[in-house]
Order: sequence, then C-alpha cells, then structure tokens
Amino acid sequence: MTDFQLERFRKVVKTKDGSLVVLRPLVPADGAKLVALFQDLPQNDKALLKHDVSRESLVASWAECVDYSNVFPLVATLDEAIVADATLHRNPGTTMAHVAEVRITIGSAMQGKGLGVVMLEEILAIADKLGLEQVMAQVPVGSTIAQRAFERAGFRQEAVFKDFFKGADNIYHDVAVFFLVLRQRWEDF
Repeated sequence: MTDFQLERFRKVVKTKDGSLVVLRPLVPADGAKLVALFQDLPQNDKALLKHDVSRESLVASWAECVDYSNVFPLVATLDEAIVADATLHRNPGTTMAHVAEVRITIGSAMQGKGLGVVMLEEILAIADKLGLEQVMAQVPVGSTIAQRAFERAGFRQEAVFKDFFKGADNIYHDVAVFFLVLRQRWEDF
C-alpha cells in the first residue's frame, strides 16, 4: 500500500448503536476537528495520553504536518466531527522499520460502542498491507477495556514497566507492552 493509496482510503462502518461512521485518513484541514476530539475527552483519559492534548497548537500541528510515511492517522467521523483517532507510528529507515506502534483514542460520545475494536482491526489491516511484521501497543495497567481489546485482536502482553509513564496528573503509572506478530519470520526449517 502506497502513501497515495493511504490518502484515498475510505470505509463506512456501523457501531453497536447503529451509527454510521466514516473511517478516513486525517488531512491538514482537520486541525480544529482533531482539537475538538481531544478537548472533549474526560480529564482522566487525557491524563493517560503520551502528549499534553490540552495544548491546542500541538494537536492542530498533527493535522497540519501529516506525513503518512511516518505516522498514519486514521480518524472516524460522524456528521463531519472527528469522534475517534487511531495512529500507526512507523519507523522508516531504521532497524525497527518492520515494527509499528498503534495508539487509539475514542471520543467520550463513542466510547462503549465498539468503535475502538473496529478502528484497531482496520489499522492492523493497514499495517499488514504496508508489510509491517509486528505491531506494539503500550497500555496503562488498569485500562482493562483497552487491554482486553488488544488481547482479542491477538496481541500478547510481553512486559510491564513499573512507573514507566508519568501522566499529566503527575502520577506514575505502570504500562503493559503488547505485541502482535503480523508476519512470522521463516528461517531455515
């Protein structure tokens, strides 16, 4: 799958409540919509994200500086609003070019409607089409819904790092690291 194919990706999915949501790549014109998604999150969700999403300029810059070869951002839209974001962080030109990290954020209005699982499945299908071999996810310990979703998608928990993450709430959190092997390496057999 080329960057051009990524740009043109579109898919309509139905959530558990019957809402029709459009999955598509983030584009530069989406800055304000992406800011709105992150601003609407409950404070305890924001505290567990890797970046300080209260900084509107930072969030808007993610849309302005889209580079699908490094980070592929897949958004879910409902009535033109961005209601969820899944990103595939790649490592081109490095010894980790075969591995990507996935991050998913579901807006408060869409939580519990199965959209996170749909987005995870879609981003994994894209990772496979891109030829990636492994996908990693870092999940704060105690985020049982997220942990179960990754496990159901085939991820295995490989490690737990104690006090690895210091949230925006200034509290240290343990982080579970999950891996999914998309392609096995076949050596001499």
